[in-house]
Amino acid sequence: MSFYKKLLNTASGKYAGLRILSPNESKALKNCLLEIYKQIVSVCDSYGLVYMLGGGSCLGAVRHQGFIPWDDDMDINMPRRDYERFIALCEQGILGDNYFISYPNPRTDSPTMFLKVFRKNTLIKGLGGGCSPYPQECFVDVFPMEGMPDSKLRRKLKGILVNSIRLIANTVSESVPLAEWEKEFYRADKSLYRVMCFRQTIGKLFSVIGHKKWVWWYDRLVRNTSLDGMVGFPTGRKLYDGETFDASVFLPPHKGFFEGLDVYLPANTDSYLTNLYGDYMTLPPKERREKHFFVDFYVPEEFYE
Repeated sequence: MSFYKKLLNTASGKYAGLRILSPNESKALKNCLLEIYKQIVSVCDSYGLVYMLGGGSCLGAVRHQGFIPWDDDMDINMPRRDYERFIALCEQGILGDNYFISYPNPRTDSPTMFLKVFRKNTLIKGLGGGCSPYPQECFVDVFPMEGMPDSKLRRKLKGILVNSIRLIANTVSESVPLAEWEKEFYRADKSLYRVMCFRQTIGKLFSVIGHKKWVWWYDRLVRNTSLDGMVGFPTGRKLYDGETFDASVFLPPHKGFFEGLDVYLPANTDSYLTNLYGDYMTLPPKERREKHFFVDFYVPEEFYE
């Protein structure tokens, strides 16, 4: 977790207006995520698109054969060419009426630098959702695998540029007015309040250019369909150059299991997960486990067992 996320995680656990989901709610959310995942996989399998679980979902598959017990999201990785083909299919309505997508493009704004697949008739509102213009339905994240420069120097130099744009885009998205309860939350922790004020100030300075353009510029700068040599996930948790490997670490994906489902995982899960988490088979202490806190939550009854 980044310093800012650690502050948020700690403060959220102390604030009465935010809560973690009950065991029944958590299970219902996971069932909803699995439905979204199955719909994505159905499209990918029908059209021969390459995909694999990524991040915490990959870790969950390897260590728990399912969701990490205290986690409640899903991540999918796709090579850029398959990722763009999948988006094009979604734009044609392939997912059906229960779903919609958000991704960087020149026409509409996107909350993130990567694709999100949302399930309609759901709600998952947390910190930042008080006055947010972005969707707040349950979602699965889809990250594009990009070709990367073979030269470490070129990657470092390009990383300075694209990581700066990413920071600007994130702070611009955070520069929207806060709901009253969000102001109360931030003011209760001086360190967090100072960081939030700094990020909002940066965001307001750069908001003369809309958030839509920042994420679109970022997407265009990192886009690279090559699978020869080095590949990586610039939109991932370790920024531009933090998840860079030879393509053989990811491709071809191999079979694994997740909540009773056959899934695909990176070819070399050990290298991938060690880079992300270090000693990934050892459970982190409770105080280092990232938790998600919410204000409002809803999924249809069909997801409750």
